[in-house]
Amino acid sequence: ENFADGKKKGKSKPGRVKRSGASCKGSVTSLRKKAKNSSGEKSKMYHWCANMKSGKKKK
Repeated sequence: ENFADGKKKGKSKPGRVKRSGASCKGSVTSLRKKAKNSSGEKSKMYHWCANMKSGKKKK
């Protein structure tokens, strides 16, 4: 699949989280707080982690 914004499919997120210096430890709310305080890729990864955590609870 080609995405218009140039994102490549199949980028593994865990590696990106480590590289950006974000960690998925902690509660969803604390991750969101950290995301607000950090910028760029790091805050994206915090948001992603928080979304993953909150998503798992719904199932």
